[in-house]
Amino acid sequence: MSEPDIDKILSYGEKLADEAEVFMLDYTDISLEQREMAVSSVFEHAGRSLFVRVVKDKHIGISGTSDIARWKDCVDAAVSSAGLSEQVPGWTGFPEKTALPKGSDPFDPAVTVSPDLAAEYLDRMNAGAAIHPEARIVTGGVSLSNGSATIANSGGVYYMRKMSGISLGMDAICDTSTGYEYDSSPFLDRINPEKIGEDTAYWAKSSRNGVDVETKKYAVVFSEHVVDSLILDLFTEAVNGKNVLSKKSVFAGKLGEEVVHPSVSICDFPMDPAGFAWKRFDSEGTVTHDLSIVQNGVLSAFLYDVKTASQANTLSTGHAHRAGNGATFIHPHCLKIDAPKADVMDKPCLYVREVIGAHTANSLTGEFSVEVANAFFAESGRFTRPVKKAMISGNIFDILRGGVSISAETKTFDGAIVPKMRIENMQVIG
Repeated sequence: MSEPDIDKILSYGEKLADEAEVFMLDYTDISLEQREMAVSSVFEHAGRSLFVRVVKDKHIGISGTSDIARWKDCVDAAVSSAGLSEQVPGWTGFPEKTALPKGSDPFDPAVTVSPDLAAEYLDRMNAGAAIHPEARIVTGGVSLSNGSATIANSGGVYYMRKMSGISLGMDAICDTSTGYEYDSSPFLDRINPEKIGEDTAYWAKSSRNGVDVETKKYAVVFSEHVVDSLILDLFTEAVNGKNVLSKKSVFAGKLGEEVVHPSVSICDFPMDPAGFAWKRFDSEGTVTHDLSIVQNGVLSAFLYDVKTASQANTLSTGHAHRAGNGATFIHPHCLKIDAPKADVMDKPCLYVREVIGAHTANSLTGEFSVEVANAFFAESGRFTRPVKKAMISGNIFDILRGGVSISAETKTFDGAIVPKMRIENMQVIG
């Protein structure tokens, strides 16, 4: 594969537009999928994607190609698309070159993209699941990847970031009950395939013979999965600068105001050692930094990329990520919530490990009504009875305003380090 001359691409772009940017992604990955107890498919990919953005008279155009030899056509297409886009009011330009903070990339040389390593981790998940033979494994999967991302622009930015990743997932059934577990990380030593398999089979086995639930309010404990997919996802939408600008955020116009309980703080830490982001710069080349979004209940910041920051007459917070088509979107790097810590499972509660339908929650109002999965009544930290079927409803902003307690132990996801969360007096529908 020929190496592209990025400086040459930028120079050509500057002749046709006011500014030019190159984002290049090199990748290699492999995925093994298992049905029942046999490998059903193997997928391997390798390639390079080139994305070009240009700015002409405050109009942004973008184009991409996987054929690097056609980079001129890619630049020309980006210039043409700029002529079709709306002008960005207040455009301040792509980031300029600056000194990067110290730190490492989320890359582990032990994550080799090989079928042998993928098969080994699939076997280890199955070995863990065998601890609960009552459960039958339905599907399983392992994905391995590594690569690099390069961002360069006409302002002198020229940064490269190496990345690796391993993702595991498995689901099982026992009678009519199901269980699922997954994990991912850039680092091999943070993944425990035996535990993923064991937990998958455990949730399926333990969720059998569930009891009916009386419709009323309960003390509910959300697992880390639910806090991430419901609470933090809706919060992230509310502080997304794009949503704030379009008035699709409940927090629009509330900077400096108390928006959640004074005991709650939420911050983003791009280089947190326990996280997976390890980002010294975002996908536009803006240097990242720790950002307090809510401090002691008071809203102190929104998340911006360069375009939305220009529209809001402020600076990018370094939260640009890249979608598959090369366009940017806004998302935190490593979100952490701080609230009073407690043994959230000590007192009687309804423990909810998963919810079905989190995507249906209203990102503008924060209202949700979702079905629970792998839920249990619990006392003194122990599950006493599985729940047959139930729904929970509420408003995540009301939950955060009312005050919550969280566990000291956490689970790391892509974009957040997440505790369990206890909410008193939540509506449960049997």
